[in-house]
Amino acid sequence: MQKMTIDLQRLILKVFVLFSLLMPGYVLAADDTPKTACKAAAELFEQDDIEGALEEARWCVTLLEQKMQGTRAKFFADSIAGYKGTQLERNSAMGMEVISRAYAMDEKYLTVTLTTGNSGNLAGAFAAFAQFGGQGGKKLRIQRRTAVDMSQGRSIDLMVTLKNGGMLKFESNDFEFDQVKEFAQEFPIADLDDSLR
Repeated sequence: MQKMTIDLQRLILKVFVLFSLLMPGYVLAADDTPKTACKAAAELFEQDDIEGALEEARWCVTLLEQKMQGTRAKFFADSIAGYKGTQLERNSAMGMEVISRAYAMDEKYLTVTLTTGNSGNLAGAFAAFAQFGGQGGKKLRIQRRTAVDMSQGRSIDLMVTLKNGGMLKFESNDFEFDQVKEFAQEFPIADLDDSLR
């Protein structure tokens, strides 16, 4: 019985590998870089393979976005002002990028979330949000950037509008407003903002 299970597992693995090699959409490309993907897109375009060029161009953009995410993620350090970072979370879809990390101290947590996009409309929406005070939130300045206090009761919610497009959110149900604000003052907001250019 055990031998049959092992044989079945091997067969499934062989079928999967064969399927991966034969299907055009499945490419074993661990060495793909933005440079190779963009070059492949240009070569396919020169061969009048518009569909193939478009697919490679999309892959090129995906790889570039992943590289940019890695660059921005470095600002979410493992330790900031005595707070220890938990696992970093990164997501991107439809031109938007979200990087988030919770920070802990004395078994209490606060979360920092960066939301950015590559469209001018998104940057404009963030700017408009800050301009109108986030539907009645109290405005303040953090590291020479406009912030809006959207806190309600024990739920602290502090949003900072970045100059180069994007929103940085600091939130906690454990810490007081002043503690979250102090953490935000220590977070490398200016350096992160400069990286968005």
